[in-house]
Amino acid sequence: MNKVSERPLNLVIADDDSDDHLIMQKAIWETNANHKITSVYNGLQLMDYLLRKGAYKDCEDPVPDCIFLDLNMPLMDGLEALTQIKKKPETQSIPIFIFSTNNSIKEKQKLLASGAKACFFTSPRNNNLKRIVTEVLRSLTPHAPRVTSIKSK
Repeated sequence: MNKVSERPLNLVIADDDSDDHLIMQKAIWETNANHKITSVYNGLQLMDYLLRKGAYKDCEDPVPDCIFLDLNMPLMDGLEALTQIKKKPETQSIPIFIFSTNNSIKEKQKLLASGAKACFFTSPRNNNLKRIVTEVLRSLTPHAPRVTSIKSK
């Protein structure tokens, strides 16, 4: 196994599509099977998890090392969740990586200006997902090169 990080990371996948969760989990665990993944399915659930509200009020998970965020979710979309996360002192330092099928340069600029660390306009079903996830996780480790852009083919 090719481990990107020796230390298991605490990761969150926020996406309303359970198939996309499974595909993303597989790509993450192929880099390091010890990473802990929490799945949430909409922006409200993500905020409850991060702020330890509702069903998560007794959760003792550490602050996530990063969030993989889909934009098109019910109840609270990804952009609104991103905006809320970056407004709160207890969550604003969490790196957020956007995965979306939207390919708009304006949308990407808006997301980066709102605090996203990087945006990947690709489907989780894309063949390059493992490579993208590996680069994202590598960017979270000390002394790793910063993720600036990864183009999907």
